Amino acid sequence: MPLPMVRLAIGRTNGTAHYGVLLNGAQPLTACATRSPDLQPIGENTAHTLCQSCTRVWLILTTAPHPSGEPDSRPAAGAGKSAAAHRPIPGHLLGYCGKPLDDRASTARRVCANCTGLSTALDRFHHTADELVLPSGTPCHVDDSVLWVASGRGNLVTGHRRDPLVGTSWCAQQLSGPNTDASHECAACRRIWQEAEVTRQTYTLPRARERARWWHQRQERDLDVFDDRADALQVGDAYSLSDCAETHHVVAAADRIRASHRDLVVYLPTDDRIADVRVHRDRLVAIQRPSYVAAVMPQPTPPVP
Repeated sequence: MPLPMVRLAIGRTNGTAHYGVLLNGAQPLTACATRSPDLQPIGENTAHTLCQSCTRVWLILTTAPHPSGEPDSRPAAGAGKSAAAHRPIPGHLLGYCGKPLDDRASTARRVCANCTGLSTALDRFHHTADELVLPSGTPCHVDDSVLWVASGRGNLVTGHRRDPLVGTSWCAQQLSGPNTDASHECAACRRIWQEAEVTRQTYTLPRARERARWWHQRQERDLDVFDDRADALQVGDAYSLSDCAETHHVVAAADRIRASHRDLVVYLPTDDRIADVRVHRDRLVAIQRPSYVAAVMPQPTPPVP
């Protein structure tokens, strides 16, 4: 019988959370091989810190491989030819061990012990749990109607809209995560967000639409096409990735160095709309970058408020 993946933790409100299943409806089994009879199912939007190994397991299970293919092993980013080989997470330049990886294949015989350890634990998990029911992976495009809770979680009634380029709410409060229980929307956030939406629709969208139209008329010599991590994306690039067939034209980008993800504002030609995107820094993407600024090509749109 297929088993659904759930979040497991010892404490109901805080602590470390793991991904796993309940065998026979009661016995907890984690993907990272953490064992405790006190583990119990918890909700999605809690104050728990997610186990780093389980975070990588989630990426392994829910991310499709890069469309152009991926090698079985890669060296760590910046490592020499004799460095240990790492097993890459599908669709990422990130090893099973959590190290950023280079974009080239590895020929080393020595294999990272930590990558092997997580791979073995995951194989054992699959063997014991057999068939899994997995929720869909993290959506590529952010739903801007989702409300967030302010840090401290003191007020769960009022939800805030998140400014993706700043990382705080539109009313300048720090946020800790989505707030699915919010029954009211912060009035200040809504007012500022509506003003920003007017700018997007009247200025940013037409400029991005014009730029995308040039993209379809380009010649091969006008673009450099290469694979790299999402951390390398620049304003004016276009990119694609596994799990999403849409071409994303980067209109604006936030660069918070310590953050695990990059927040982007992109134009989606198929839907003819501007969207917010949150992508892992080590996500493997196919980038198209203008090799020179042609006179006929519209210039990149300035950052979106």
